[in-house]
Amino acid sequence: MAGAIEGQRGEMSEGDDYVANVLGSWRNDNIGIMASVAQSNVNLANNFSGVVGLAGNNDWGGSAPQNFISPHGFESFSRTNERKRLGTSVAFEARFGEGYTFVAEGFYAKLEDYNRAIGINISNRWDGAVFGTWSQPDVFEDTGLTGANGRPWLTVDEYDINAHWVNSFTVNRTNTSESYNYNLELKYDNGGKFTYEARLISADANRLSMNGQVQGDLSNWEYAPGRFTLFRNADDRTRGTFYPKEICDTFDASRRSNSVVGNQGGCYINPNPQGYGENPQLHYDISGESPVWSGFDTPITGGLGAGKTLKDYMANLGSYAVGAFSSEGNNEAESTLQVARFDAHYTFDDKAFGLFTKVDGGIRASKRDVSITQFHLFSDFYAGKQDQNGVIQSAGCAAQWKAIDVVMDNPRCARGEMVPSAANPSVMVFQPYTVNRPTRLDQYNNPIFVTDLGGITSGIPGFWAADPGDFDDAAAFMKRVFGGANRVIVPGQSYDVDLTENSAYLAGDFEVGEKIRGNVGVRVINTKIDVRQNVTDPTQYPYGDTNEDIGDVFDQNRYTDVLPSFNMIYDHSDKLRFRFAAAKTMQPLDLGSYGGGLKINTADNGSGGRIVTSAERSGNPGLNPWRAKNFDAAAEYYLGRASMVNVALFYIDIESFVTGGSTSGQFPNPDGSPSYDVPVSLNIQGDGGKVQGVEIGGKFAFDDFLDGGILSNFGIDTNYTFSPSTENRRGIDGDKLPFVNNSEHQYNLVGWYQDEKFQFRVAYNYRSDRVQGLARLSNDDIPTYQEETSYVDINATYDVNPKLSLYLNGSNITGEIESYYYQFAEGKTQFAYQNEYEPRITIGVRAKW
Repeated sequence: MAGAIEGQRGEMSEGDDYVANVLGSWRNDNIGIMASVAQSNVNLANNFSGVVGLAGNNDWGGSAPQNFISPHGFESFSRTNERKRLGTSVAFEARFGEGYTFVAEGFYAKLEDYNRAIGINISNRWDGAVFGTWSQPDVFEDTGLTGANGRPWLTVDEYDINAHWVNSFTVNRTNTSESYNYNLELKYDNGGKFTYEARLISADANRLSMNGQVQGDLSNWEYAPGRFTLFRNADDRTRGTFYPKEICDTFDASRRSNSVVGNQGGCYINPNPQGYGENPQLHYDISGESPVWSGFDTPITGGLGAGKTLKDYMANLGSYAVGAFSSEGNNEAESTLQVARFDAHYTFDDKAFGLFTKVDGGIRASKRDVSITQFHLFSDFYAGKQDQNGVIQSAGCAAQWKAIDVVMDNPRCARGEMVPSAANPSVMVFQPYTVNRPTRLDQYNNPIFVTDLGGITSGIPGFWAADPGDFDDAAAFMKRVFGGANRVIVPGQSYDVDLTENSAYLAGDFEVGEKIRGNVGVRVINTKIDVRQNVTDPTQYPYGDTNEDIGDVFDQNRYTDVLPSFNMIYDHSDKLRFRFAAAKTMQPLDLGSYGGGLKINTADNGSGGRIVTSAERSGNPGLNPWRAKNFDAAAEYYLGRASMVNVALFYIDIESFVTGGSTSGQFPNPDGSPSYDVPVSLNIQGDGGKVQGVEIGGKFAFDDFLDGGILSNFGIDTNYTFSPSTENRRGIDGDKLPFVNNSEHQYNLVGWYQDEKFQFRVAYNYRSDRVQGLARLSNDDIPTYQEETSYVDINATYDVNPKLSLYLNGSNITGEIESYYYQFAEGKTQFAYQNEYEPRITIGVRAKW
């Protein structure tokens, strides 16, 4: 029997977390049985601050004289990730006569994951008409680069922000999954020259990923007392949000914004009388280590009266109305794996051909299937109400966005009633209902006053937001509040992919004299990929951004790879050893890279309609796998029993790979008009990537150099890697980019102490700047880099006796902050965003008996 239990705690999450496991086994000379159980509940915290919805000010037809980054918005949030895991396994082994051994294993894993985020969004309200004007550079520098549109690019250190939206937001992304894995294996080894193994593997897994979110809107939607910006009725600006009689009757008469009554008793309701009444004018400073906000103490107009500041509105719970409820980007995945393989080995008494001591060969057949269904949750509104023709419809209209700024005026499904025309009261006109009724933030949610967004955001005062735990079951929440939660498929992100591989290999171990030995072989892999994608109609369902599915398309990909490999070791002496390896490699892509289709995104155009702002094409069945040629050479010199130094050279010639990229495209707007050129993110086929470098390392146990004493219990392990790389993509400056996620400099340093009972290690890990992605802004390619990072971890273990140990682990004890930036040219960069991760400590005990 063996087991362990540990407690964990994070500096930010401050939860009392645990991990526990137990293992039991029994055996005799012929049979063995083993079973294990592991369970954990941990909470991991991190913070985010920076850009969301990256865009350029001259995207979508902008004509400003200079180019600069003008995103949808800026966000700061704190996030806690609660993970509940359960894992079990059982194994059986039996030895039969004649050298046969049978092994059967089963594994089960279950995960409940709650990714709860709470924060603030300062943005342009997805208003496509102000994407390039709502944020204006205040402190900036000319990069010296001219964009594809003939205008110079700026890097910005400080922005003046005309905030169309200041709202709190709450998001909870939950993931629940189960997996089952089985292994059956028959081994034959009677001590002779010939041995073999036959193996069957079966696995299946499922995952449901759900999103629930709510926005706490601080605006009263007024540009003057009783005059609404919402829905822009130019003839009578008192006409804002409109609701049927049964909703009107739940509000005091003072909430009515005018005396107009519809033919079914409907009325106009003031959506948020305690909200602010003008766009806050804020300042965003990213010239330092982390973003700094200001402007919250400036008085603004609104429902709280004269002299009140944005800070006052943020502190007042009654100033928050629900801007929108939604459950978007939900995902259900089903996956299976089937593998059958046979491996055989023959050892020669005398070297075959005077060279080979052993030969290995085998065949393998595998099939992986994955089915992905992406969906949003829609709810029905206003069943039994009139359509635009005055006809009572028994069914309601479905809405993805349960929002205060969504009105049911789409001719495909409209609901409302007739009201006197503002221009000519003798004429009755159709007035559509607003989807979501005026809702206080605390009406359906448990509000939290947020004062701490971590160490990477400053200047933002306290604000109210909903508890993310309210959306631990997003579908149940939507059903409780709106009476239903209907799945509507997102066709561009729903697909089926089958990957079948059949392979065979032959390899031989060889020896040349007493100093040279190695292995040479070849593997042949035949791959078949079958894909079902949905055909995406640019038309979107009303009251959301979900494209319609108009059919299926089937595609396939076939290829065969011949992959030779060669490994050799030369023992020059007892202390000096040389190694050399060369191989061709192939790695299939993540199946989502083959299966995803087209998703078109839209935003409000500022005049009551919507325009296409971007698109995503996440899959391509014709993509090639990762293919590369690898060459390695190394020398090792042994200084003692536990000490050595080594140097290695490596070169990787990457023939094909897949990376994130972007291009431009045009798609019909929802009204049928052509869109501007908009950015389209997609996986692209990369080629010509090269990674090469040198690694130098050493392991130094002081006991190999000292004659006793406490210092002989110490040691150092260290390595350094220099790895310059290039691929064929270029940034806006025309220079080739480094390979994605490859740091030119990496080093690790571990100091340790070990005696008969006590062990202690401290590890330092460093990586230099590395490319994370490439975005297309105003038809120019702007790379995003992650700044250099370093982490420090510690571990201590004390063996009380041979069967009982106590241990302490500390991870990220220095609280490293990951920073990202946009690079225009060498030395011409702009802050993008930051992630702050918490230090964590673990205390545990291990025992065996």
